[in-house]
Amino acid sequence: MRKVVFALFAFAGLLLGCTSVDCSMNNSVAGVYAFLPARNDSLGNWNDSSLTVVVKGIEGEDTIMNKNAISSNFSLPVSYTQDVDEFRFLLQDTSYNTVAVDTIRIRKNNEPIFEGVDCALRYHHKVLSATTTKHFLDTIEVNNDYISNDLTKVHFSLYLQPSKRFAVSKRPLVSSEKD
Repeated sequence: MRKVVFALFAFAGLLLGCTSVDCSMNNSVAGVYAFLPARNDSLGNWNDSSLTVVVKGIEGEDTIMNKNAISSNFSLPVSYTQDVDEFRFLLQDTSYNTVAVDTIRIRKNNEPIFEGVDCALRYHHKVLSATTTKHFLDTIEVNNDYISNDLTKVHFSLYLQPSKRFAVSKRPLVSSEKD
């Protein structure tokens, strides 16, 4: 009889310990970026270039993408609580010398998402504006202003300068040439 009572209490404990809240499996919240060529140009003209992205954070700078091909879409994480995210895009030649730097600033509102007490808090973001300097990038366009954990939507289109106007030189960027 004791074994039956103990088994019933153990089973009840298991039932009470389980919750019905299904936490999202994908907690990655990132903006998705796509490179697009200037009018009458092609991305093929940029095949010899690579891109490194550095983020300016609270405690300094961190490289979050290193030597990525310009021809593909990519995602960059979004800060939880900062109102402005600032990314430095470093265009590099085949020897990985930095030949141009552009800074992108994303202004946004941060919206905490609460699924349940058993789930980690995450944030979604409403993009207010996006700006860029114009060294090798021409324009940034906001395609989808709501950033969530859905990484299938392109949020930002990055239009490159016409390759005829911008030639990737072989000289390294001097540190005083930032922005």
